[in-house]
Amino acid sequence: MDTKQLNTFRHLAKTLNFSKTADQLNFAQSTVSAQIRSLENELRLTLFDRLGKKVVLTEQGRSVLEYARQFMTIEDQFITSLKKQDQISGNLNIYAPNTICVHHLPHLLTTYRAQHDKVNFKLRAHLGSKRALSELKRGSIDAAILMEETFEDKDLNIIPLRSEQIIFICNNDHPLAQTVVSLNDLKFENFITTEPSCGYRAILAKKFLEQGHKLEPVMWFDNTEAIKQCVISNMGISFLPKIAVTQDMLDGKFKQIHVSEKFNDQIKLQLITHKDKWISPALKHFIDALEKAYGNNPRS
Repeated sequence: MDTKQLNTFRHLAKTLNFSKTADQLNFAQSTVSAQIRSLENELRLTLFDRLGKKVVLTEQGRSVLEYARQFMTIEDQFITSLKKQDQISGNLNIYAPNTICVHHLPHLLTTYRAQHDKVNFKLRAHLGSKRALSELKRGSIDAAILMEETFEDKDLNIIPLRSEQIIFICNNDHPLAQTVVSLNDLKFENFITTEPSCGYRAILAKKFLEQGHKLEPVMWFDNTEAIKQCVISNMGISFLPKIAVTQDMLDGKFKQIHVSEKFNDQIKLQLITHKDKWISPALKHFIDALEKAYGNNPRS
């Protein structure tokens, strides 16, 4: 049933005049007649008696008018609710690795939820980047936030937000603590790294291969906090985003190894959505909040 027909029917029921109804709706009179005839045919009811030049609602027409009023009221309420920005609601299913969940998102989510408390978040931190992108393409998640080298994919919208600095860390008593060394000087160290699919682990592995050495970690975790605890216990050294270790170094838990080779600007914080996905109001406001917080910011 066409809502335009119902609207025309309501006006004609009030004016009981085809000409006046056409003027009010800015229609040709023939259009009003055609819409009423089409509605009557669809409902298989006679809504008006045509008594010469007079138009009178039938008993069936009066019953339909009451339902038409209710229907149009519901439509008006629905449209109004969509237009109210303070009524943004829904569920957002987001992938972000542990480091981003811990160090980037808490403040942003606190601010976002203060403005849109009817939006619920599901944050999935343990998929891994490869699986997250696959889930994104299948529509199982709404967006992914990655800390990876920049890349292109014809199916995805990729927004680089900012560069992330990656640094080497070690126990406070390690011989290399706060020294300047080359990457070659580290090739026989015990490395404790992130999971194999991690973007910055891949960069380190590539750098080692360029020097004829294979990165073979003594252990790896998908949780940076576990890695840091192992470094504190002097079980090995690691290579992590600066944002994840800065406060720990200020607290004296471990120290930085300064490496002459630069890893600056190779890793980007990136927001990724599917090109064909409908961006809901909740997701749009989340994307806007991320870009405002981190877009074009200097690296940490």
